Amino acid sequence: MANLFHLNISTPKTSVFDGDVQSIVAPAEMGYVGILANHAPFITTLGPGKIVIRDGAGKTEAYPSDSGFLEILDNKATILLDSIEDKA
Repeated sequence: MANLFHLNISTPKTSVFDGDVQSIVAPAEMGYVGILANHAPFITTLGPGKIVIRDGAGKTEAYPSDSGFLEILDNKATILLDSIEDKA
């Protein structure tokens, strides 16, 4: 079984995703970043693009997103976005 970590994706209006994941790929301002379990503490701004997550079961989902922030701390990832579209 893959190592998992917790992810929460939220906008000012709603919680979009809240669960355990295997990985995240997100559009940071200077290029895409990949996050796996036990990542070092990290914070970055996000630009428009697609957030791709691989959930605990190995299923991949993509979310077209607007700008925001990504924080990794204590094996938990928090993504705060201005807005997000329906899954692609």
